[in-house]
Amino acid sequence: MKKITFIILLFLCNQIGIAQTDLRDGRHYFKYSMTTELTECNIDGSNVSTSKRTPAIKQFMKKNWIFTIDAIVGTDYIIHVAKFTANNVAADAQNKLTWQDSNSENIYFKLTKSQYDSNAERLKSKGSFVVGASTTLIKIRPGNNEEGANKIPSEFGNDFNLGLNAGWRLTPWDHREVALSFVGGVSFSSIRVTPQTTRNFITSEATQGCITGSAGLILEIEKFQISGFVGIDAMSGEIGENWIYRNRPWFGIGFGYEIFKPQKSAENKD
Repeated sequence: MKKITFIILLFLCNQIGIAQTDLRDGRHYFKYSMTTELTECNIDGSNVSTSKRTPAIKQFMKKNWIFTIDAIVGTDYIIHVAKFTANNVAADAQNKLTWQDSNSENIYFKLTKSQYDSNAERLKSKGSFVVGASTTLIKIRPGNNEEGANKIPSEFGNDFNLGLNAGWRLTPWDHREVALSFVGGVSFSSIRVTPQTTRNFITSEATQGCITGSAGLILEIEKFQISGFVGIDAMSGEIGENWIYRNRPWFGIGFGYEIFKPQKSAENKD
């Protein structure tokens, strides 16, 4: 069983790597206004010819401007600033400097990798479908208020579990580093059972596998994610039938990692 779990974990990690390697997928934005001008270039990174425009456009990129990476030349990114959609003279003028020129040709700028790492990051949509691998660090199983043979004590556990969750992710437009996801999913859990938790059906401590259904929230701040879940463990066999927490919900705290992001057409609102 451990080998199967290890293989699943490797597969999920591999999917994470595949989903986030190509910066040309999706959109990006500037976290800070740049203090260095970017120079206009061609899509292949070469200098703009004098026959096209003299001199080439130079532009300070400003905070929250959205752009795409249309090509990667060596360690440089060839970017295209998204269209400003405000219906006013200022937006039209800016579009002719950063989006398309008077001949309706795209305007590209060269951004170095170090400039990207210092000033920009991938844009996360306001709302998006997400799929992620997750694990719950701590499970809290509430007890009951009965006494005697029917008493069920509360339990704090850290049973191993690994699963796949899917849901909807919300990101406030003005706070892209903060996101809240509503997710649900299924996972495999390895739970410690004892004579006390099986009403003496077993005589020594053992580990029992089960399938877990859960739902919860994942709060993401910058790169840190914390989650709160509620779920039920379905344990099979006679041990499961005698388990005192059978069909009882648990509450958990854990972490997750997002591996899917949708893509949308790029545009600047302001």
